[in-house]
Amino acid sequence: MQKVSMDWKGGGHKKALLAWDRLCWPKTTGGLNILDIGIWNKAAICKLLWSLNKKKDKMWIQWAHLYYKRYTTWGEQPKQASWVVQKIIKAKKYFEEVGYSEEKVRQMDKFSIKDMYLKLRGDFTKVSWRRMTCNNAGLPKWTFTLYRVAHRSLLTRERLGRWGLLEDTACALCNSEEETIEHLFFKCSFSAQVWTAMLEWQGIKRQVMTWGQELEWDERECKGKNCKAEVYRIVLPGSIYYIWQERNERIFQARQRSAEAITRQLA
Repeated sequence: MQKVSMDWKGGGHKKALLAWDRLCWPKTTGGLNILDIGIWNKAAICKLLWSLNKKKDKMWIQWAHLYYKRYTTWGEQPKQASWVVQKIIKAKKYFEEVGYSEEKVRQMDKFSIKDMYLKLRGDFTKVSWRRMTCNNAGLPKWTFTLYRVAHRSLLTRERLGRWGLLEDTACALCNSEEETIEHLFFKCSFSAQVWTAMLEWQGIKRQVMTWGQELEWDERECKGKNCKAEVYRIVLPGSIYYIWQERNERIFQARQRSAEAITRQLA
């Protein structure tokens, strides 16, 4: 059987592109809002404990209270309890994690697994570049590449060098400096040509800035949903995608295009 690489997890023989728990964060905080099954399972078990405490008119709850006569719902669990019942009773620690006391649980008339999931998952700080990746009208592959750049997870030569997988870390586009995220976007003379042309195409009259400065400029100048802001949020990921694609073409296919050819593909 062929061995499958676990790119998004810690397992497998390849380096993880991004920590799995971060992918489960909301999109506005830099994640992909993928459901965290472990936390969802905890929230679902909490509902079972809530049901036991509320003594709902269900057969299994009536059986539990009848069979475990010493069952105190929130206190010590019966020694003879099965592992299933023990698991449910131990879920009280999850309620305590989010600040729910026994009294508060008893006062709850309804229980939402989704609400409990969100409380157990916790709060996160919103990232400044969320407007670039959330509801972007550009191609998904453009947005995904931008997402990886924002998280600095692209496999640049500098990053591969730090892992001991590569000796030559020079930029494949200009061969003048080390290939880092900051260099590629947009200190590199080649990528700077592409981005300069795209800024002019949008009618934006300013100099090309560093990657961090470009994100700050977007946060400051492109807050609204007007046409100009929407176009910028499409063009930036598209430019990054084609610059990265050109870099890969030169390394793996020994083919190269001019900066003008890339801008014609974008504009």
